[in-house]
Amino acid sequence: MFHLLSFVQWLNDTRISVYLRESDWPFPIIETIHILGLGFSVGTIMWLDLRLLGLAMREAPVVDVIEQLEPWAIGGFAVMFVSGSLLILSEPLKCYNTVAFRIKVVLLILAALNVLYFHRRVMHNVDEWDRHMPWRAKMVGVLSLILWLGVVIAGRWTAYF
Repeated sequence: MFHLLSFVQWLNDTRISVYLRESDWPFPIIETIHILGLGFSVGTIMWLDLRLLGLAMREAPVVDVIEQLEPWAIGGFAVMFVSGSLLILSEPLKCYNTVAFRIKVVLLILAALNVLYFHRRVMHNVDEWDRHMPWRAKMVGVLSLILWLGVVIAGRWTAYF
């Protein structure tokens, strides 16, 4: 039977985990890259969400905003995902035992489901949104802002435990 705690303990004892955790430079470099990825990803997602809510870039067609910002958000997320995985690898026991990290993971999953919902169920008639923004698009924007704010807060909270 698979026991997650046993796996986490094994991971914590691997050479790479010990190296990342105990060396002077890897952790701060990875953390810096993670925060830069967060800025690109969440920063661009925020602008898209604000456009969906009609609070920013009202003169720009929604489809153009999506086409221009989505690649930056995806690129930032990729950087954030890889660097975040390395941060988890550097302190797997701390992550496992920290409630804030568990909250962050749940919020990330919910944010991913929100994006999936947006692309699969909401975005089908995006060309018409400049005249009338559908309530579902606004809902996705609000949820996205709330979830990503929660991810950032839980991430910072994790760092202090």
